[in-house]
Amino acid sequence: MWGEMAEISINHLKANDFVYVSGRLGSYVKADKNGNPRISYEVVVKELNYVAQHGENLMHQQHQKLDLQGDDYIERQRNRLHLWQVFFANPYEWRDFRMSKKNPKHPDFKNITTGEALWLDHNDPPWIKRQLQFLDSVLAGQSRGDGDTSPTSFSSLCQ
Repeated sequence: MWGEMAEISINHLKANDFVYVSGRLGSYVKADKNGNPRISYEVVVKELNYVAQHGENLMHQQHQKLDLQGDDYIERQRNRLHLWQVFFANPYEWRDFRMSKKNPKHPDFKNITTGEALWLDHNDPPWIKRQLQFLDSVLAGQSRGDGDTSPTSFSSLCQ
């Protein structure tokens, strides 16, 4: 990974994270130490997403406890972005309060099982907004059953 993608990875990935990458697969020939040509492959990563694994909720509860014990800002941001990935892996496990918030301190999304909460922020990476727009349009089309995928909130589906 290079440029912005490499910087994001350095700042947000940690050992044993499960990720899905997409991009362009390429190959090239390079001589080994004996001068023999060897084919090597590379993926030029364009998008990177966390993949939820079984037992993920327990891990997030542990991360949340660490945040309350004074972890630094970067660690909290990393955990928050990771929680967004968990959200997108299974949005049906979350309640959507975006359209019904009476108090701005109320979370935008809350996990039904763990109680974990997410708030949208103007500093969020662009992929969060894109994923939400896509999710809203897909779920809105499913709720109407008419194939129309115009963006709306999926709060009625998740509450």
